[in-house]
Amino acid sequence: MSLADELAAMAPPKVTRPRVQHPKGWEPGTTYDPAVGGTITVQATDEPNDAIWATLIEDWGLDPTTTRIVAGTVQVRAWDTTRDGETIRLKYYRATIQPRTAAIDTADVAALRATIMRRRPLKRTGVDVGDRALVALLSDWQIGKTDTDGGTAGTIERILTAIDGVGRRVKELAKLGRPVGAVYLVGLGDLVEGCTGHYASQTFGVDLDDREQDRVVRRLLIAAVETVAPLVERVVLAAVPGNHGENRLNGKAFTRLTDSRDLACFEIVADILAANPERYGHVSTVIADGYTLTLDVAGVPIGFAHGHRGPGGGQAKIEAWWRGQALGRQGVADAQLLCLGHYHHLLISEATGRTVLQAPAMDPGSQWFTDYSGQSSPSGLLTFVAGTGCGPRGWADMAVFA
Repeated sequence: MSLADELAAMAPPKVTRPRVQHPKGWEPGTTYDPAVGGTITVQATDEPNDAIWATLIEDWGLDPTTTRIVAGTVQVRAWDTTRDGETIRLKYYRATIQPRTAAIDTADVAALRATIMRRRPLKRTGVDVGDRALVALLSDWQIGKTDTDGGTAGTIERILTAIDGVGRRVKELAKLGRPVGAVYLVGLGDLVEGCTGHYASQTFGVDLDDREQDRVVRRLLIAAVETVAPLVERVVLAAVPGNHGENRLNGKAFTRLTDSRDLACFEIVADILAANPERYGHVSTVIADGYTLTLDVAGVPIGFAHGHRGPGGGQAKIEAWWRGQALGRQGVADAQLLCLGHYHHLLISEATGRTVLQAPAMDPGSQWFTDYSGQSSPSGLLTFVAGTGCGPRGWADMAVFA
């Protein structure tokens, strides 16, 4: 027996634990927030009528008299299957549902929906790479913040430039022989600045009100979708809540954690895109139902959080928080990567055997913080490729665009 065989015989048996199943971002299913709405799906041979939709809504514990299908959001996909030796065609229907009393539409949303409806179907690459996906971390835009570096106008220009960089990155990876089949556009929170309640001088440091901030964020998210949608077979919009999107009273959040403008912007954009399923049928949206979100990205579980509740600043505090989450069997417990924002600077750590990625911000900086600490950090949009096709780390090809 060789030395290698002897060592192998001495090794303890390998224990394989079942992996927790996380959403991939485009599988059939139902999500719903009674405050703002959600989606409902069904597989059938014929298109569901109003009575069938009402039954489905009721089966999910909702009241069909107060919950409605949003007009223009029904999507359909079809495929053939064999049952009892006979080939039949099944259809998959997806629709957006919301409370009948919800009033999320504004003039801007209506205008965006009209523009979306006029756009023609896309000619995509046809390359379906299931084991590699590009993840783009949209973190700390803080639209409306003036401070330094050009204010809101400068921030918008940086974000659009970075979004163009993401599109170029998808093409570059294909030329390098490392193509991706999906792009995940993940909002890590604080996409809006807010107008008051976060720090004393905030009221004097904004150039857009809340409604204007939300409008800019919606349009930038749609610009991001438009950039990557023709390049891949799937696009996933995902979002977690940040602190600047909270509804605050006397400096404290006073509603639910998910009552967030960060999340609302993504939901409204999803509603807008649903108006043109022929062009955006390959785009789906996943909204966190709490502080964190974990997704199965091309076979690799990745956790996302803003970073303002628990982790604290610095590598050691983040890793301690993550260990606590694992001990408590929370949603990010089995994630192979953890992506955070909030602290406005790039941080990468593999000290625990898993990877922590803290994304830089795209906001115009903080003169107060620089004056106080002497520190500043360059802005940027962090991207990386994730999936089982990336080796044992689960990620590769990291790049920052600004």
